[in-house]
Amino acid sequence: MVKVEIASGEKIAVAEPLVQWDYGQQIRIGGLTNVSRAEVHFASRARKYAIPVDAALESEVLETKIPDELLQTGEEIRAHIYAVGENSGKTVYTIVIPVKKREKPEDYTEPEHYDRLEEIARKLDEKADDISCKDGYLQLLSGEVPIGSRIRLQGQGGGREIELKNDGTAISWRYTDSNEWTELVKLNDLKGKDGETPEFEIREGHLFAIYKE
Repeated sequence: MVKVEIASGEKIAVAEPLVQWDYGQQIRIGGLTNVSRAEVHFASRARKYAIPVDAALESEVLETKIPDELLQTGEEIRAHIYAVGENSGKTVYTIVIPVKKREKPEDYTEPEHYDRLEEIARKLDEKADDISCKDGYLQLLSGEVPIGSRIRLQGQGGGREIELKNDGTAISWRYTDSNEWTELVKLNDLKGKDGETPEFEIREGHLFAIYKE
């Protein structure tokens, strides 16, 4: 476990280094004053999006898991402590975690990724930042403004796939092993960069935004 203590008055701290291809690593951060509820957003230069991870916080000490995929690239990791309020969120501390590069083990097992959901985000991001996907959460956007609540698309047990549909009025989702659909956002609430509402199609489980040329 990586242990870090944030000194009084400081907003950034440097942890002891990890090694590329490590997995199952935890981080314990102490000295988090005036924080009652928090997430940790893990980032590196190798990723476009940070990965938000729920964290246990008690008596100014936070503990959480470091995403395995961030240790694949050998790039430095930054853990942003994101204080969550009822109607606000704010980055209050940053932990820098150096990573020492090494050769990939021959028997390395790839961690679970969310490439399918990230592909949805990339396709929409080419036009209008309408959807972002971070660590299994789906968030609809209008420009850079979130629409509605973000939705965790992975079940507690992991591995549950989702399905999306467009009924002409709204985009909805459900787990593939469930019959219950949940409305994600109404189509009229989605606007492109020029204020245009795109048409949406679901093709083989992927969501496409179609804009008029």
